[in-house]
Amino acid sequence: MWQIPIAYLAFVGGICAAIATTPEPGPEEVRAIIRVTAFTSAVPFLLIFTASALHRLRRSVVSRWIMANRRYLGLSVAASHFWHLIAIVVLVRLYSSGSEPIPTVTLVFGTAGFVVLGLMAATSNDASQRALGRAWGWLHTVGVYILWLDFIFTYMGTATIAPFHGVMTLAFAAAWTLRVFAFYLRSAGSRPEPSPAS
Repeated sequence: MWQIPIAYLAFVGGICAAIATTPEPGPEEVRAIIRVTAFTSAVPFLLIFTASALHRLRRSVVSRWIMANRRYLGLSVAASHFWHLIAIVVLVRLYSSGSEPIPTVTLVFGTAGFVVLGLMAATSNDASQRALGRAWGWLHTVGVYILWLDFIFTYMGTATIAPFHGVMTLAFAAAWTLRVFAFYLRSAGSRPEPSPAS
């Protein structure tokens, strides 16, 4: 199903091109691309982040499809973030003079997010999974939570002035709550029944 991330790369690239090819493109168009690509990355990420919890709580054709294609949805996040990174580089290189400095929290989480996403994308194949063994699982588990933190802190930072960012903040908080709830149910279900008192 490599067609999924390839098609998503082209789809998001088309959106970026549509925004960039306005009569007089400038910093506002670049910022619009950054906002759009953050959202197009967030959508497949939320599907991945909640996939196992949804499948455990309520199995369906949709949840089975997401579970079967998590690798390719993850690569779709990387494909979207490729355009996101290009837009950020363009904004910093061409339009950074006179603008406010990037907050430290954004720099830390943003940089960590790109590094982790790159490592996860590069190892999203059977050969890397066999070669890394348990380390592969740790990389992808820890990486997913780093990306979750990156997304939620980014949206939370402007949630009070941008209603849509507030909605996205709630969506990421709800996704985490869903994972915790599913984990609790699984843990409760795996506990042995107490022995009846004699």
